[in-house]
Amino acid sequence: MNGKIKILCFTDNAVGRDVEMLLPIRYFAERFLNCEFYHALNIDIHQIYIIKPDLILQANTIGSNLYFEISKISHEEKIPLFALISEGNFRTDGTFNYWGFNRDKKFYQAFVCCWSERTARFLRKELPEAAGKIVVTGGVGFDRYTIYKFLQKNEFLQKYKKESYRKVICYAGWAFGKLEYKRGIGELISFFKGDKNKLKWAGEQRQKIRDILKQAIINNPDTLFILKQHPHESAPERPEPSKNEMSELQNYPNVIYLCDQESIHDLISVSDFWACFESTTALEAWLMGKQTIFINPDPDFPREPVYTGFAMAESSNEFQEMINQFYSTGTIEDFSSPAKEARRIELIKEIAGYGDGMNHIRVSYYLNKTILAAQKESRPEYKFHIWHWLVHILLQVSGPFYSRRIYSRVYKLKKHLWVFEDYKMSRLDDLYRRYIPSFEEFYAKNRIDKNLLTEEGFNHII
Repeated sequence: MNGKIKILCFTDNAVGRDVEMLLPIRYFAERFLNCEFYHALNIDIHQIYIIKPDLILQANTIGSNLYFEISKISHEEKIPLFALISEGNFRTDGTFNYWGFNRDKKFYQAFVCCWSERTARFLRKELPEAAGKIVVTGGVGFDRYTIYKFLQKNEFLQKYKKESYRKVICYAGWAFGKLEYKRGIGELISFFKGDKNKLKWAGEQRQKIRDILKQAIINNPDTLFILKQHPHESAPERPEPSKNEMSELQNYPNVIYLCDQESIHDLISVSDFWACFESTTALEAWLMGKQTIFINPDPDFPREPVYTGFAMAESSNEFQEMINQFYSTGTIEDFSSPAKEARRIELIKEIAGYGDGMNHIRVSYYLNKTILAAQKESRPEYKFHIWHWLVHILLQVSGPFYSRRIYSRVYKLKKHLWVFEDYKMSRLDDLYRRYIPSFEEFYAKNRIDKNLLTEEGFNHII
């Protein structure tokens, strides 16, 4: 490799969870590893042939057919691949499908970057042949809660013309919308280990959660409820609005219903407390000092241990009681017990690995190892794939004329509106520029330099 190291970074969107995981790595790599980044949607695989990268970077290799296909091409064409794990807080009781869309059941990436020692230990035992590449880095997505400056409540209220409200509660949605389409149903059946009877249970829970939220919205007209759709509830190519536990409530005057318009960390920042059915965003709320409530009419279902650090509401009355407690005393009694406080400290370590903002640096240590090995061994063979070229040409020809009103009426095109809206990745570029001052401040405050890439420096942060 001569000059700067070209890294082609694929994501499934221009904003959101996967992007947030990769931008801190980009900052470190550009600053210390002599890298330059190129970003592309994972549907535009022809970018590999155009850019001819020295290394491909992905948030995961198992979350979609496209992510897996890119990893397979990388392997076949001898292009070094570095990937993270987007859903790193997985169950270690044998009920989680850690291969996802990886049909080959092989890790093609250089390292498997686990969030915690708990999950790394599990994978090493399950896959002893891959134990040498399974490492613990912490969850990079959690770094933002230490590094960034967040949206303030008054700014948010002004933006949405809701300045009359002083109380703000946010509910983070579960993937109930998957009940509405074939692929989503298949994913839920997989989540429930093949038990199709659980689909009926999920439908019942969706209605019960809707009713609890509806009652809270009606009972608290002076409180603004932000209802946030799950980011992967609907397939990217599916333009139909999701029917979930919140969608029927969006027309109440004290409700704002959001899909991907705002980042999770900004919504946590503007909320007084955080509520959900089941979500690891709870841990992110803890890192930002926010109290959390699980709304679970039936709490007996396969779930992550994060719920053990929560307050739990099983009915409208219990949820209302917790709302009253918070706004009268500033705390939720069930959440603030010493036992749950101690449990949350354990969970942060078990789930995120570290909460110091340096997980992206731990990842970059292994990224650097991958780059150094590639400089000695890599001889990529960039191959032309006619199908990927056709998709790329379609984007280039159709993209400039994109109109959501028109394209949403065209068969085939209407399922790929997300592609035309983000294929230039301008939202990602804007986001990165906005984050750079926060990175600079964090690096200066913590005296972060290239020495962390040495064995001694790396051992200091683990």
